[in-house]
Amino acid sequence: MLRLAQLRSMIAAGTSDGFYSWAEWEHTRSVVLGLDNNECQLCKAHGRYRRAALVHHVQHLKARPDLALSVFDPKTGQRQLVSVCRACHEEQHPERMKKAADRPAPVTAERWD
Repeated sequence: MLRLAQLRSMIAAGTSDGFYSWAEWEHTRSVVLGLDNNECQLCKAHGRYRRAALVHHVQHLKARPDLALSVFDPKTGQRQLVSVCRACHEEQHPERMKKAADRPAPVTAERWD
């Protein structure tokens, strides 16, 4: 209960990324990856195999901090945490892609990348 209050205050302050360094999250993450055999469950649903690199909150952390460490949603019994590859995780979070699109255009056409 104390950790949930801490997480809610982190979300309010805009520092919720710190949650991902908690020991409780690291443990839950390893449980989920093991449960899914380190396979991306979204790729697997489409008949592909890709190694999972991340664990995705089906109901976003900011919307449902009470489910932050729950593998299953206790009300519905559905998965709350799912192993995904980086590409699938980016598809699940298009709002993160917007940040890259908001960058200003380079001053000159010359690029060093």
